Amino acid sequence: MSTSTVILFALRRTPLTMLIYSGLRRCELCGLKWEDVDFDNSIITIQRITQYLPHVGIIEKDPKTHTSIRPIKLSPQAITLLKEHKRWQAEQRMKLGTAWVNRDYIFTQWNGEPMHPDTLTKFFTKFVKKNNFPDGLTLHSLRHTNATLLIASGTDIRTISNRLGHAKTSTTVNIYAHAIQSADVKAAEVIGDMLNPF
Repeated sequence: MSTSTVILFALRRTPLTMLIYSGLRRCELCGLKWEDVDFDNSIITIQRITQYLPHVGIIEKDPKTHTSIRPIKLSPQAITLLKEHKRWQAEQRMKLGTAWVNRDYIFTQWNGEPMHPDTLTKFFTKFVKKNNFPDGLTLHSLRHTNATLLIASGTDIRTISNRLGHAKTSTTVNIYAHAIQSADVKAAEVIGDMLNPF
């Protein structure tokens, strides 16, 4: 594996993992800056998104809705991953010297410029095809995975809705109706087992 391939893989692996840990939209992940990370309290705050416009390039915008501006608590594993990525990024910045463009983005191109949103999508599409994963699996599926895991764990729907940045809990309920129904079936089984242990 060439050095450039290793660098590209490192650039893409961490953001894909963070999508599962956080449930962020692609545009929210790409808009994250180091100033948005509170390492002491394990919280990231969504304050902006990035978007690519033809003939303009990558621009910053306000999030989708007012409720999309939100803090999200991260697991210790996710915080560790971010710390490792920050150290790795600092090494790259030192190697590149004046060629590095410091705009404080967490996930960047090789030279510090903001990552093109389509970069992750294309990489994930190739990854899915290479590993013979089911058709229809998209980058956005990682956000759905996050939400489905939270539902399965018994996390209340309002908390999940807030973490996802939905304006209404009804949006979350509509999107994840099947997962909620499955969790409800599991809850019924748990109650049954508790009241009839033998």
